[in-house]
Amino acid sequence: MKNPDEISHNSSKEENDYILEYQNIKIDDKEKINLLGVEIDNLTRTEAIATILDLKKKEESFHHILFLDPIKLMSMREGQKLNRIVKKASLVLCEGAGLTWAAKKMGFELKERIPVISLMMDLIRYSEKKEMTVFFLGSKEDVIEKLFFNLIRHFPEIRIVGRHSGHLNKTRELMVKEAIRKTNPDIIFLGMNFPDQEIWIENNTGYFGKSILIGAWGNFDTLSGKEKKAPDYFQTRGLAWLWRILARPYRVDKILKTIQFYVKILYLSWQKNKEV
Repeated sequence: MKNPDEISHNSSKEENDYILEYQNIKIDDKEKINLLGVEIDNLTRTEAIATILDLKKKEESFHHILFLDPIKLMSMREGQKLNRIVKKASLVLCEGAGLTWAAKKMGFELKERIPVISLMMDLIRYSEKKEMTVFFLGSKEDVIEKLFFNLIRHFPEIRIVGRHSGHLNKTRELMVKEAIRKTNPDIIFLGMNFPDQEIWIENNTGYFGKSILIGAWGNFDTLSGKEKKAPDYFQTRGLAWLWRILARPYRVDKILKTIQFYVKILYLSWQKNKEV
């Protein structure tokens, strides 16, 4: 089990420098690349955070920040039912290294792979410094409680206005949605399964006010200390998603989608080169 003491945000910068870093990032000219009919925002992690903070500052509506890896891309590609969710997202970011490889095969260059957990920790630290409110929804009750106590231990000034497990019956779901509506958090982190999480967001837009919604999937388990991170070999190569598949081989559907993804990209790349 991961030791809670290991949960940290490494930075040698002073608080003012840290905050100013995002304010000085130029985000007017955002580049997009298209993979399998899905528009992905081509941003570095710093640019992504600056964009998220800018969206929050404008407070025009709620914003869904969607992260993609090969499995999710295959389920949300053009022609699939879930493609509608990608089109509604305010920001679509690359999480899995498989997308970096796919982009190169298709003649693009992704600036950076953005791990969800890293972006989460950046935003949590920023939220503590700027007194932004955060809400956690997902996973199991014991995981949420461990996550809560780990975070307030390392970020004592963080304003967590709500924390609820993702196991919801009708009564509890209504209570949670009302809690979100009343607290109107700046950022909502969701730790549900894919695609339940994305469908839940789509079906409950009336409760989110002007919040930023970020899907964290299984990262609540990691931050709580319940689930170990992928080995360094997989982490450094952006293959944490592949490790999760290998650790749970009974998820045959994910294995098949991964194979389909690589075959699809190789075929499209071959077709493109042939035409040239």
